[in-house]
Amino acid sequence: MNKKSAAYIIGFMIVICVVFGTGVSVVHNATQDMLEKNKRFHRNRIICWAFLLPVSGDTAKDYAEAISRHIRIKSITDDNRIRNVYWRIDPENPAIGYDFSGMGFWDRIDGIIVLTQDLEKIINIQFFDQKETPGLGARIEEKWFTDQFKGVPIAWEKDVSDRVIIGRATGAKPKNQVDAITGATQTSMALKRFLNAELERIRALNIDGVFGG
Repeated sequence: MNKKSAAYIIGFMIVICVVFGTGVSVVHNATQDMLEKNKRFHRNRIICWAFLLPVSGDTAKDYAEAISRHIRIKSITDDNRIRNVYWRIDPENPAIGYDFSGMGFWDRIDGIIVLTQDLEKIINIQFFDQKETPGLGARIEEKWFTDQFKGVPIAWEKDVSDRVIIGRATGAKPKNQVDAITGATQTSMALKRFLNAELERIRALNIDGVFGG
């Protein structure tokens, strides 16, 4: 066969595509279960961190069991989207959490915010996923940043955009303010914008009876 002929070249390309395409499909299918397990592990760990739950170890089973003991989860429809709502069932440490999401500087940011039962204060905030710039906007996941939100009151009496302030504010530092990330002004501004918008939606949700009264 003439290896320089069009038929040979096209046939060779088809064989190569089939072989490598099949290989990629096999690898994808073989690792899909593992990827799903890792995704659940990551999500459960973030939920435990957000609710400050006691966890007996650092395995996927430990985090799953901690959630099973302390958290009830329901999904509700919020403007044609599904939002998870979390309730800490410990009567001495009641708390309610909500999934939130919005557009960061580069891509979507997904997280969980945990509030006091009366929605007056933030207990904690954690992030499930973000694709901001490493070393800059991606620092929103760092403990020093998320710890700032613990105990921060939500200024419901202010405009929607200023219920929680991320960055500088005029005058003395208000109680509802946390510091922005140095060098990541756009990410900080984006987080402030959509987090406040999400808080407004959360307050408007009718969750009476979602957890059985």
